Amino acid sequence: MQKNKRYFTLIFLCFCGSLFAQNQINSPYSRFGIGDLQSNILSEYAAMGGSSIGSYNPNIVNPYNPASYSAFKANSFIFSTGGAHQTTRMKTIDLEQTTNNSSFSHLILGFPINKKIGMSAGLLPFSNIGYHIEDSEIHPDLGNINYSYNGDGGLNILYVGAAYHLAENLSFGANANYLFGGLNRNKKVIFSDGETYNTRKTSSISAKGFFYQLGLQYYGDINDKTHFTLGFTANNNAEISAKRSVLTETYEFVSSIYEIVKDTIENTSTGFTSNMVLPKNIGVGFSLDMDNKWLFMADLSMQDWSEYRMFGESDSLANSMKLSGGLQFTPDKMSVNKYWKLIKFRFGGKFQKSYLQLHNTQLNERSVTFGFGLPLRKTKSEINLSAEMGERGTTNNNLIKEQFFRFQIGLSLKDVWFVKRKYD
Repeated sequence: MQKNKRYFTLIFLCFCGSLFAQNQINSPYSRFGIGDLQSNILSEYAAMGGSSIGSYNPNIVNPYNPASYSAFKANSFIFSTGGAHQTTRMKTIDLEQTTNNSSFSHLILGFPINKKIGMSAGLLPFSNIGYHIEDSEIHPDLGNINYSYNGDGGLNILYVGAAYHLAENLSFGANANYLFGGLNRNKKVIFSDGETYNTRKTSSISAKGFFYQLGLQYYGDINDKTHFTLGFTANNNAEISAKRSVLTETYEFVSSIYEIVKDTIENTSTGFTSNMVLPKNIGVGFSLDMDNKWLFMADLSMQDWSEYRMFGESDSLANSMKLSGGLQFTPDKMSVNKYWKLIKFRFGGKFQKSYLQLHNTQLNERSVTFGFGLPLRKTKSEINLSAEMGERGTTNNNLIKEQFFRFQIGLSLKDVWFVKRKYD
């Protein structure tokens, strides 16, 4: 009966993770490019500034460097899912607004094939769009004109990956990533003169296609108590199939909630063609495990967004860079009587030059992080908590500063498969 309950719980979590994997946000900056790019969403790594490229851990599924899958121990199975909440305060020189958003985040699993090969598969968010912006102006002839901008949707990644031990201390891995989703943007122009018809434009983009991620890790010993790992990852410069539909209409209000279309100005739709160019990304990472208590990790990654194209348009994006680092402390991994000594205490920070360049200003993001890894007694599973406080953007040049607090919770379930029972 206990075995059946465990399988039922796993199936239920799989369903929830699949259903709610698309994150929801509220940021005016998600209006540009392909939306708000999702960084490391596993709370184990988020608490350490998002560093993960140099992580070679048999107890964590690390999709951000596929070379890590060869670390899985024999007969092990790891399932991970989680959720997140973010509070964002947006500020201009004279305006301020606070928003709250919650969602499920990811669904991933990992397992070994044999002593040299490990595999992983999962569903991860790649980018999100979520914004509602209102503006107005007074025209000398048309009177007051109101503008409304809305957007929603996002892109997800469904991946399958494997890693292989090339040598005793060297592992190579690859992910096949299927990118899919939709980006929806709407604009309304509302006139108050009573004579001019209002205008609305709806643009929807659907994307689907493959790109590939390669990973390499070298791990070794400095002495009996100090171990290190060097990691490298790279994505190819991929052409993704995309189609776009655009509908532009004029309309008038009959009541506050009812509208009548007066004319269709544009109604176009394209088929799926290679209209989206996703630029390559490279990253390097390092981890240092000392005395089985201290773990330090750091990452540096860069992406050339000048190569990005969506239906031939570049959207004036800039090359991005992210630098992150973190520290984990475990008082005593072998403690039997004192639970607090088993807790993993994590701290970190991140600095990022985003791919957004608006009004000749490239937006920067900086944050500090912390969190805990809470083992579940009598199991190999763990609950992971992380918190991140930071800011993005500026109030200069008519831009918006975002100050955010992000909380994540992750559940990592570990079990042993294919082991015969000695007793019934």
